[in-house]
Amino acid sequence: MKLGIVRTPEDDAGGPSLDLEKAIAEFYTDFPEHKKDVFILNHQKFASGQEAVKSIAPALDALKGDCPGAKLPFAKSMAAGMFAGKLPCSVNIMASPFSQKPEEPIFGRIVIPAGDEFSARLMKSIFVSNDPVANTTFPVMKDEYNNTEMWQRYVLDHELGHAVTQLALNKAEMKVSSLGNRAECEADVYSMIRHYQRYGHDSTFPEYVRDLRNMNAVHKGDVTHWTTRALNELIDMNAEGKLNNLTPQQARDLAVDIAARNHLSADAEYNMSQAFAETVKITREARKKKTSDGSRIMSYLDKVCDIAANTKSPAVQETCKHYMSHIKHYTPLDLPQDRSGADIRKMAENLKKAYATKLTHEPRDTSLGRVFRDAVIDAQINKPANDPKPAAKKPDGPKAA
Repeated sequence: MKLGIVRTPEDDAGGPSLDLEKAIAEFYTDFPEHKKDVFILNHQKFASGQEAVKSIAPALDALKGDCPGAKLPFAKSMAAGMFAGKLPCSVNIMASPFSQKPEEPIFGRIVIPAGDEFSARLMKSIFVSNDPVANTTFPVMKDEYNNTEMWQRYVLDHELGHAVTQLALNKAEMKVSSLGNRAECEADVYSMIRHYQRYGHDSTFPEYVRDLRNMNAVHKGDVTHWTTRALNELIDMNAEGKLNNLTPQQARDLAVDIAARNHLSADAEYNMSQAFAETVKITREARKKKTSDGSRIMSYLDKVCDIAANTKSPAVQETCKHYMSHIKHYTPLDLPQDRSGADIRKMAENLKKAYATKLTHEPRDTSLGRVFRDAVIDAQINKPANDPKPAAKKPDGPKAA
């Protein structure tokens, strides 16, 4: 698949790609128990998705023998298609998600690493603009992060994090939790633990990932990948020396533990999506009108301060505060801006109001979409939408002699 990517000196400065054969061998050394249910397609070895999937066909057949409920055709087709684009992803092998069971096992995963085309610069562009060709200057990336192998390791470890953590889909939990966000928290935390192990505990790349995830919730409405709170806890643990000498299995278990505490509720996910629909409009308009970076950034700041001052959602407020306190690290200092002194004072007033307001209760999503989704979940797990309360147990009467 030709993506029309033209390499630049900045791409070349990022160094060589990750050696996938070595990375794959390392994973199976760390997790020998996953040789039968995690399959990594090596684009440095196979020319096409069909060829790559064919190479794991015997292992997939063996998985099917052990797990008759596994549906292979869709997973094979999806994996072959994603392989063609070389975009990193993890494809689930499972039964139908519409069956009437409260929990659906994930029998296995097919993992596709990032292609060699994707340098550190291009991976960053995908993160911030969903565009592998654009080379956006905002948010700024430090020269030390222009390391192609490091970025490719991060995205591979992220996808492998999915493979070794969330191994079942609990439908009932979907009514209160964002399982998608929980899975992303697990994957990002696992990958960043491995990053510290590979590149040293003084690395600040996890902070960069944390801040990109927060910015992307604001700029793109990518709430599912909002892993900022989970990564904050991990970064603090690293600073306290609590990540030293973890085994890969301990890294996995810690990732699951941190994600369980820090992932978004279903209500918070909805509230964030609604709130940042306003900032996503700024992104869309800026692309259409080719707005300058300086004007676009000031529009973000203006709207984020307004949202922070008026939201009733703790998650929205948390995201806004993080955005305002970290955005200065990623904005080129010489960008011209078009806001007046009065405009900037208004932003400051809104931000002051936000910091003076303490929110503790996440407003409930009462939309028709939520009601319909919960009803579908209840139907899928063969459970009445409104469970009757069990009858009170009567006290035992006198027993016959």
